[in-house]
Amino acid sequence: MRNIGIRQLALALTVMTVLPLMAVLGWSVITTGRLDQQRVGEQFSVTTHTAAQELRQRIDAARQLIAAMAAGGVPGMNDPDCDARFAQLVHLRPIYNNMFVTDISGRIVCAARPIPSADGQPASLGARPYFAAGMRATDPLVAGWLPGLANGRPILPVVMPVRDAQGRPVAMVGASIDLLAFVQGIRAELPADTGVTLWSPEGALVTHAGPLPPPDPNGTEPHPPTGAGGALPAFDPGFAIPILSLPAVQDLPERVMMLETVSFGDEALTLGISMDEARLFGPVRALMSSNFVLALWLAAGLVILSMAVMRMALVRPLGRLSRYAKAMARGEAPRHIPDVSKVREISDLASTLDALFADLAERETQRNRAEEALQRALAGMERTVAARTAELADAHEAARLRARDLERGRNRERIAGRMTDLIQSCASVDEAMDVLARMMPSLSNGDRGRAFLHRPGQAALEPAALWGKPLLPGHSITEDDCWSLRLGHAHVSRAEGTMPICRHLDGVPGRHLCVPLIAHGEILGMITLERDAVDDRSDWAEDEIAALDRVALSIANVKLRETLRGMTIRDPLTGLYNRRFADETLAREAAVARRDGRPLAAVMADIDHFKRFNDAHGHEAGDRVLRMTARVMADHFRRSDVVCRYGGEEFLILMPGATAADATARADAFRRALAGTVEESGDAALGPVTISLGVAVFPETVNEDARLIAAADAALYVAKHAGRNRVMLDGQVRPADMLTG
Repeated sequence: MRNIGIRQLALALTVMTVLPLMAVLGWSVITTGRLDQQRVGEQFSVTTHTAAQELRQRIDAARQLIAAMAAGGVPGMNDPDCDARFAQLVHLRPIYNNMFVTDISGRIVCAARPIPSADGQPASLGARPYFAAGMRATDPLVAGWLPGLANGRPILPVVMPVRDAQGRPVAMVGASIDLLAFVQGIRAELPADTGVTLWSPEGALVTHAGPLPPPDPNGTEPHPPTGAGGALPAFDPGFAIPILSLPAVQDLPERVMMLETVSFGDEALTLGISMDEARLFGPVRALMSSNFVLALWLAAGLVILSMAVMRMALVRPLGRLSRYAKAMARGEAPRHIPDVSKVREISDLASTLDALFADLAERETQRNRAEEALQRALAGMERTVAARTAELADAHEAARLRARDLERGRNRERIAGRMTDLIQSCASVDEAMDVLARMMPSLSNGDRGRAFLHRPGQAALEPAALWGKPLLPGHSITEDDCWSLRLGHAHVSRAEGTMPICRHLDGVPGRHLCVPLIAHGEILGMITLERDAVDDRSDWAEDEIAALDRVALSIANVKLRETLRGMTIRDPLTGLYNRRFADETLAREAAVARRDGRPLAAVMADIDHFKRFNDAHGHEAGDRVLRMTARVMADHFRRSDVVCRYGGEEFLILMPGATAADATARADAFRRALAGTVEESGDAALGPVTISLGVAVFPETVNEDARLIAAADAALYVAKHAGRNRVMLDGQVRPADMLTG
C-alpha cells in the first residue's frame, strides 16, 4: 500500500464500509425472495395434498356406502324400481359413474346405468379382474382402475358381497367412482390454465383434465432444475412434496407439477397438478428484482454520501499536509507547517510533524559524523575478515579432504571386512576367486585388475579372476616376473618412477600395484591392480594396500584350508579318495538312496597277486602298479562315482544310482582295460595286471545298506576263489559253495 494516495484510501475505506451493508441488503432481498418462493410452493403443495385428501375421502365414502348397502340385505333382487332408484342416487352424486347389484355368477341384476352386452344376454361382471376377490372379501374392496362398461370412462370400482344368515355370499353390490368427473371437479376450483392428472403406479395415464396435453412424469426434473428426470416418483401423504419442472416443448410453456400418491389397500393412484411456471413464480421473481434494484440504489446513495463527507473532513486536509511536508523535505518551503484543518486530530498531526522536522535536522547532522567514523572502522574490519576468511577456507578444504579420506577408508574397511567374511566362508579357491572378481571393483574404487594362482603341479601362476577390462594380458607368469613375489610384499610399478617395473608388465601402459598371496612362506598367488597414467589420483595409500593384504590373507587361508582338506581325504600315493572319505560318502549316499528310493552300488576291487610285484620288482614297482591301477580306474568310472583306495591293494568304488547290471558292466569294462595296460619299470615292463571285483547293490542284492560293503567284499572273495581276474555279483555264488565245490 506504499503507492496508494489519500483519495484512493478514502475510496477504499468507503467501499469497505458500504460493501458489508450491500451484502446484507442483497442477502436480505435474496432470502426474502426465496422465502416467498417457498411460500408459493407450499401453497401449491397444500393444493395438491388437499386434492389427494379429497380423493381419499371419496373412496372412504364409497366404502361406507357399499358397506351400508351390503348390510341392508340384497337390494333390487325382486324390486323392479331398483334401476330407477340407483339412477336417482347417481344423479344426486355425480362422483359415481354407476351403481350395480349382481348375483353370485356376476350377472347384473340392477344398475344405475345400463350396461350393454354384445350377445344380447344380460351383462355380467364375472370376467372382471376384481369379481372373484370381491366375492371373498369381508370388507368393501377397492379394486384397481379400469374403463367402465357403461360409458368407457375410467372408474374405480368399490364392491362387497351380500351374505345370507349362514354367511354365504348370495350377491354383490358395488359402486364405481368416476375418476374423470373427480379430476374435472378439482380443476374447476383451480385457475383456468391448471391441469389435473391421474396415473397408475406404473406411470400409465388414467385420466386428465386441463387446457394442455397431459404431462409426462418421466420427463420431469426437480425445480429449480438440478439433474435429469427419472421414473414416476411416489410420495407419502403428510410429508413435504417437491415441485417438479416440465421443460418447454415446442409451443407449450414451461410448467411445474406436484405429485402425491393415494393408496387404497393393495392399489394406488398418483395425482398430479400442473401449472404454468411463470404464473406460479413470476410475481415472486418480479418482486425480488424490484427489491434488488432498490437495494442497489440505496447502496449507491450511501457511497456518494460517504465520499463527500470523507473528502471534506479527511482528503483535502491531509492532501494539503502532504504537499507542505514534501516541499519542506525538498527545501522549497520554510520548516514550519501551518494549520491545515479544524479537525483536532489532523491539527495535532501537523504540530507533531513540525516538531519532528526540527528533530530530524539535528539527527541528520549527527548521523553524518557517525557514518564517517563507521566507514573508517568498516574498512579495517573488511581487511581482517578477508584474511580470516582465506584461513578458514584453507582449513575447511583440508577438513573436507580429510573427511573424504576417512569416509573412503571406512567404506574400504567395511567392504574389505565383508569380502574377508565371504572368502573365509568359501569352500574352494575357485569360489573365492568368484567373490574376488565381483567385489574388487568396489574395494579398489574402480581399479581394474587380475588375480593369479599357483595350481597343483604347475610352476607358473595361472590367471584365476579378472574385473573391469585390464590391459595386462591373461597369460601365466613366474615368480621371477614380479617384484612383489620376490620381495614378499606389495610393489607399485610406474613408468615415470624410480622403482623397477615387473617383467610381466613390460609394454603395459599405466600404473600397477602387485600384492602377493603368501601363507607360511609359500607363494600361493598374486593380485594386480591397474590405473591409467592420466588418472589424477595418487598412488595407492597404505590403508588401500592393507585392505588388499587382508583379502590376500583370506584367499591364502582358503587355499591352505583346501590343501589341508585334500590331504585329509586323499590318498597321497594314488591321489584317490582315502577310506575315511569313503566311509563319510557311504553314509551320506546310503541316506539319499533310502530317501529317494534309488539304487546304490558298491564295487570292491583287489589286485591279483600284488605281492608278486613287490617280491619280484620291489616296493617302488608296486607303488607304480597302484598308481597305474588308480589312473585307469579314474578314467573308466563316472565323474559322479566315488573311487577310493580302501587299503593296501584294495579299492572301493561307490556308484550312486547304478543298478546291478550297470555296475557289473562298468566294473568288467575297467577289468578288461586294466588287463591290457602295461607299466614300464626300468628295463622291464610291469604287466599285464589283473584284478578281481565284487559287486553289491542296495536294495537290489542287499536289503540293508549297512551290509553293502560286507556283501561286496564277500562277492570279491568269491571272485578270488573262482580263479581271479573276474567280476562277481553278490548273490550269484555263495562263498560256501565255492569252498565245498
